[in-house]
Amino acid sequence: MNATPESRPASDPPPAAAPGDAEQVRRGAVKGVRLLVALSGGSEDAALVRTAHRLAERDGVRWRAIHVDNGRDDSERRLVLEKDFAMVHRLGGETRVLQGKDRAAELHDYAREHRIATLLVGCSRPSGWRVWRRTLAEQLLRRGGTFDLVVVAEARQRPRFRPRHAWQPLRWREPVVALLSILGAVAVAGALDAWLELANLSLVFLAAVLASATLAGTRSAMLSAALGFLAFNFFFTQPRFSLAIVEHGQLLTVVFFLLVAVVVGQLAGSGRRRLLALRSSREQTHRLLTYARALSAATDRDQVGDIGVTSLERWLGVPVVLLDRDEEGADLTIRHAAPPGMTLDTGALTAAGWSWQHRQPSGRGTENLPDQQWRLLPLVEQGRVLGIVALKLAVRETPPGPDQEALIEALSSQLTMALERTRLVGELGTARLSEENERLRSALLSSVSHDLRTPLASIIGSASSLRDLEPQLSRQDRHELLEGILSESERLNRYIQNLLDMTRLGHGGLRIERDWISLDDLVAAALRRLGPTLEGLEIERDWPEDLPLLHVHPALIEQALVNVIDNAARFSPPGGRVGIHARLDAAQRQLEVSVTDQGPGIAPELREAVFDMFFTGGEGDRSRYGTGLGLAICRGMLGAHGGGIDAKPGPGGIGTSIVMHLPLPADEGGDRDDD
Repeated sequence: MNATPESRPASDPPPAAAPGDAEQVRRGAVKGVRLLVALSGGSEDAALVRTAHRLAERDGVRWRAIHVDNGRDDSERRLVLEKDFAMVHRLGGETRVLQGKDRAAELHDYAREHRIATLLVGCSRPSGWRVWRRTLAEQLLRRGGTFDLVVVAEARQRPRFRPRHAWQPLRWREPVVALLSILGAVAVAGALDAWLELANLSLVFLAAVLASATLAGTRSAMLSAALGFLAFNFFFTQPRFSLAIVEHGQLLTVVFFLLVAVVVGQLAGSGRRRLLALRSSREQTHRLLTYARALSAATDRDQVGDIGVTSLERWLGVPVVLLDRDEEGADLTIRHAAPPGMTLDTGALTAAGWSWQHRQPSGRGTENLPDQQWRLLPLVEQGRVLGIVALKLAVRETPPGPDQEALIEALSSQLTMALERTRLVGELGTARLSEENERLRSALLSSVSHDLRTPLASIIGSASSLRDLEPQLSRQDRHELLEGILSESERLNRYIQNLLDMTRLGHGGLRIERDWISLDDLVAAALRRLGPTLEGLEIERDWPEDLPLLHVHPALIEQALVNVIDNAARFSPPGGRVGIHARLDAAQRQLEVSVTDQGPGIAPELREAVFDMFFTGGEGDRSRYGTGLGLAICRGMLGAHGGGIDAKPGPGGIGTSIVMHLPLPADEGGDRDDD
């Protein structure tokens, strides 16, 4: 389909598309952008963006805003484009900037290359006296295309185009550079007058014009061209030292010199302006990149706020304050200030409260409460006010220009996104913590209900048998039932002790009361507690006799040994062997205690996960019994002493070896009674 114009007011809803066309566009949206809107940096851009958003929402397609930069955009137009691009991003669109001289050609080629279905353009300004100039829509129509061309009319009538000349006061550098360059040209031309012809001498003055344009800009170049014209005529044409020109050839030379000087000066001055603009843009881009990197590296709200106010204060040269609601959410308080100690007056605080409530800027340089010394900028993201940035612009001699306004807008936007990121990260962390707590709570209830039911059932069964069948039971039967009650009670006590220990570890309430004790005493106490559990198993103990004493909390280390040995005993086969070995690691200044079994072993990928709470696995050493707390408690208890615990394969690759690391005291030979 060839491009066809369609005029549509921006305030009116777009016409409904045919169902088949809409479906076809929706299918094409999967492949790429289907709707393109051309922005110019004018007042019509806001209407174009809103219309593009409505069309994209209606048809369910991706859309993109594009601007063709021809190098002639001034600071005011660039500021408008920055705001337009920010609006596009807020409405879910994409942005792109193209470099080129012919706007219509660049848009046409881009739309054809990316297979754009619809191209939106605005109503071009009336050309005034330039009647030969075609509008953008007319130029696109002449080129043709396979896209729909939609011309969006603005809701309000735009004024007729009239060039605006903003006169800047003459700086002292411009006339000084022009005068010095011409004086230098007069001196050089005077020295070469005897050897060069008049036309060649004009090149010296042309060089002076180029030097003025390079050093001071277009106005200095024009002034240099005028002074050079007068000096060239006065000193080097006949009759000399007079502005009259007798010879027609010299008149032609002087006139051509003036024309070339004006053109060259304009071109050189324009090149200088573009170079300075490019340097400024590159510097601002570098600043924004550095600023964005610093914000992205910040991990919390305080760091983000400090980076934001410090950067604004350094780059704008004005005091900056970041305000936020207090903990009660009532009053605005200063969270960060640069320089430190900066405060706001009552009027500025009132303006800040107004900006927070209405989500609009206020203060100096705005339409709201403009008599304030401060400018108050609300940081709004998704309808939520994240803070107020206050800039004391009254200390500046001149108000911020368009480039600085664009910088303020960009810095504030990035600060807003960084604050929103930290808020979302905090909420995500809270949600994850709540989810993890809920998961652990559910696992604890499930584990407790399952693992405590078994010993309770045995105890209840044995006790009821003693009560109901006591006359029929022999002395040996009664003894076995009582042994069963005692054994299951001790097992139940270990479960409850593990739960209590894990609760103290989780809440930081586990106190370390150290004392000197030998490994022999710790192992003997643990084996006594596990007496019935170890029946039918061979216990192998192996460690040197000269091991140093340990400076630990005896009850905690004993409980850790009980958990590890009990775990090994439960998964060893009948008649199997449980080994308890210890050795001194002098290099690491620690004692290694390993408990080995002859069970099915632990898969390599699960040897770290077995120390997580409530992890029992599908198979291996922890699949048949237990709450999944024993080894997790061991890691916590040993970690509280500065040690650790690892799971390794057993000797010969059979079973599992749980290795506990206990650090030795700094001074083994010291007076232990002092502790």
